[in-house]
Amino acid sequence: MNETDDPEEGIPPSKPSDEKNELTESSQAFGTEVSQGHRKRRSTFFKYSTHQSGTFDSFKVEKGGQWTEKEADERIREFLVRLAGDRELGHESNPVELARKNDLLLLFGPEEEKLFAKLAVRFPSETLRVWTDLLGGGDSSESFGPRSRAERQDEKAIALSIKKAFRRRTITCLVVIGLVVFAIFFFKRLANEGIVDDTNQALRFASQESEVASEGEKENFGAPIVELELVSTIDLLVALQEGEGPAEDRVRQIVPETLLEVQPGEIIATVFGYNGGGQVALMGPEGWLTEACIRASVTDGRFRPFDVVVFELTEGMCSEEITGRKVSPTCLGEQTLIIPLYIPQGEVAHSEGGSGWAEMIRIGYEMDSPGWETLAIRGTIAVDAREGQTEIPLFSGEVGDELVIDFNDSNSGNCILM
Repeated sequence: MNETDDPEEGIPPSKPSDEKNELTESSQAFGTEVSQGHRKRRSTFFKYSTHQSGTFDSFKVEKGGQWTEKEADERIREFLVRLAGDRELGHESNPVELARKNDLLLLFGPEEEKLFAKLAVRFPSETLRVWTDLLGGGDSSESFGPRSRAERQDEKAIALSIKKAFRRRTITCLVVIGLVVFAIFFFKRLANEGIVDDTNQALRFASQESEVASEGEKENFGAPIVELELVSTIDLLVALQEGEGPAEDRVRQIVPETLLEVQPGEIIATVFGYNGGGQVALMGPEGWLTEACIRASVTDGRFRPFDVVVFELTEGMCSEEITGRKVSPTCLGEQTLIIPLYIPQGEVAHSEGGSGWAEMIRIGYEMDSPGWETLAIRGTIAVDAREGQTEIPLFSGEVGDELVIDFNDSNSGNCILM
């Protein structure tokens, strides 16, 4: 038999390795899934062993504005180098090509994805788009092998988290910028216009005294005429028992009548202008002045005082806890009393900062009784906003003159100027 007749002649020897390569190329060309064994081998090759950790311990992600493309590429490259660890890398200046050439995307685990998402918050839009597509798998030609359905879902979730983080950061920046712009315009306007004394509730004197140049005599405003809108009844009971615990638990709205030297509503008060300053006039029941301790203050709308005065006809009636500037009476009678009180006009600066206007006069008949931390009857003289420009009336007189004050139709008192 001829050698050429050998049945095995002409049959090429089998090449298992070539066939395997062809099958792999065919599998990749048609987009079929790689085998689980192949995927496992690749994962084992690229992953750190369990005892290696701390690659990103010193890697910090600073908060701030958006990076330029160059700055973003530098931070991404630093991230990828740390991600590779001790593995040998093929050099590429472009971080996208560096990741592709060295298969670094296979090293992205859940923790690496979270850290990279923090970086992506500061990426410029084009860099963000490229890496979102890259982490999402890109086109099939750019993928590191066909992806399973679970992998595609995970990659979509990563891309969505990056977009949400970027959107939140953008909204936060816009809100902060808006607040800053509003504050700048507000304080600029405030600085230009200042605080204007335009309140209708400020306490103002009807007019100012002026001297007659020829004889040096003061203008005569006549006897005191009460402005009914500036009359107030002292009828608020303030009773705080001594003891321990919160003050609100020791407040009493009702006390024995025998405990009070003066009952609520028995004292009425008003305000005048005299001799260039403010005056508080009070009238009470018979004998009320003998044991009286009276405190009056003028405050702004936030209860910050401009002046506080204390009056006692009998020495020692006011306890040491009751603070204020002690004053002598301007006019004194059996049931009627007038004491001086500084009432500023216009805007006035407070010593503790800020400014305000005289808007109310607070008056208290203070009592010192055993077992009580505070026991008083108080009231307030103020101008209601709806009343408009109610003015403080002025009066004139000389020392020794007797004044008659008609607080209302049923209450009239007299006193001697001192």
